[in-house]
Amino acid sequence: MGSWNMEIDEEKQRAYLTLAGDLGPEGHAEAADACERAAERLDEGFDLINDMRTLKPSDEEAMRETERGKRALAKGGMAAAVRVVSESTTGQMRFDRAGEGEESYAVAKAESVEEAEQLLDKRSQEA
Repeated sequence: MGSWNMEIDEEKQRAYLTLAGDLGPEGHAEAADACERAAERLDEGFDLINDMRTLKPSDEEAMRETERGKRALAKGGMAAAVRVVSESTTGQMRFDRAGEGEESYAVAKAESVEEAEQLLDKRSQEA
């Protein structure tokens, strides 16, 4: 069983999405819905930190939902995303491939949420 959580920091214009365990298609669909709501709530140019260190690889149906979430974020004007990843490459590769053409925003990877925060804060200061 998996879980997900979305938090919004309107002051920083940043969304925090945590994906954990085996979400399956239903969990990925719920997370994609949350991405749509976040994109509507935040201003164009917002950032996302996606903590997926414990996310398990999912099937094609679930990945279609991931693509939908990525499309919503891109359409909503997301400027950058940092994915907090683990050592597991299989799940990461599947997630990266889902909706590859939809990513019109900068994507980086970090080993912790703290490192992701630093990357996005530095990016904001340089803009």
